[in-house]
Amino acid sequence: MSGEKPILIVDCYLDEGGGTGNFSRQLGDKKWIAVRPTREALPKIGDWSAVMITGSGACLADGYEGVGLRMGWTHELIEWVKLVVAADIPLLGVCFGHQIIGAAFGGGVRKSAVPEVGFKDIHVHGDDPLLAPLHPKFVCFVSHEDEVASAGELDVIASTADCAIHAVRVPQRRAWGVQFHSEMLLDEATSLLQYRKKKHGLEAIDIDAELEKSKTCLPLASILFGRFLELAGA
Repeated sequence: MSGEKPILIVDCYLDEGGGTGNFSRQLGDKKWIAVRPTREALPKIGDWSAVMITGSGACLADGYEGVGLRMGWTHELIEWVKLVVAADIPLLGVCFGHQIIGAAFGGGVRKSAVPEVGFKDIHVHGDDPLLAPLHPKFVCFVSHEDEVASAGELDVIASTADCAIHAVRVPQRRAWGVQFHSEMLLDEATSLLQYRKKKHGLEAIDIDAELEKSKTCLPLASILFGRFLELAGA
């Protein structure tokens, strides 16, 4: 363990508690470190076995970076991700992390026509190795009001009925983004359902019915993160 390269978790949560725990609990006894770009400068590219970027309450589409945090941290992160990929360090971005990859390598980020929240059918496209174990579709929690606008140079490997770009890969690189949240515990998903229903006036959302759908989910976090770490050689 002492000589093992660490996994870097880039925690983009805006609140004090952060989202590192959602990722670190998937890593077992693997060595990891975390950085909070909302509060501290991103490190120079290091000798990491992999990099993972969390979700966030920040919104790239409208320039919202949070209140009382480091100005310009989202732009810094976009440019930093380009360096990570250029260095061939395996990368997984989730939700906001997925959108950062879309801003770095795709056609940018825009507001969704309708915010997408709930337990949705995710349709897998092609035979990319990250999502191959979940082909042809699976159910997972999603919560976002921004989305990747167009693929650009990215390969699209999953979609939903309301979001055409739900997972991507940087071609020929071990770098992926997924819009869905396999890593969240049910209490956080419930809070987000309640928050988005109120914020966006989504009266049609039946929270109890959405939570019932959660029972059809596979152990997605262990499948997704386990597959990513396998492909990363981490």
